[in-house]
Amino acid sequence: MLALMVAASFLDEQIDHFVSQHGISRQQYNILRILKGAGPDGHPCGEVAVRMVHRSPDVTRRIDGLVKLGLVERRRSDEDRRVVLTRITDEGSALLAKIAPLDRGFIDMLKRKFSAKEAQELTALCEQLFTDED
Repeated sequence: MLALMVAASFLDEQIDHFVSQHGISRQQYNILRILKGAGPDGHPCGEVAVRMVHRSPDVTRRIDGLVKLGLVERRRSDEDRRVVLTRITDEGSALLAKIAPLDRGFIDMLKRKFSAKEAQELTALCEQLFTDED
């Protein structure tokens, strides 16, 4: 358990270092990636929260910061005016594209640490932690 926690902390620190160079946090980076995957319709805040790697009660505040930076925007749903959708802006997509080489560098670093077979085994082992099967 300790080894997993130390490894997770190491990876978090690496990602923090990469994205902080662009004025956003790791959590905001995660939100941008989620919204990019959502396409032009975006997601309601609650859906973004569910998809976060690190669940956080302050997703709304983090999205507020991204709105202020012009990286995401909010709009009411046409189908249900009670629902507010958040979507990535062109500026947000451009920032993700700018960060992409850092992503590749990070993945290259992991490839130097693990063979493809080791990476697959590590993925399978980690996935066992959060599957419903006992």
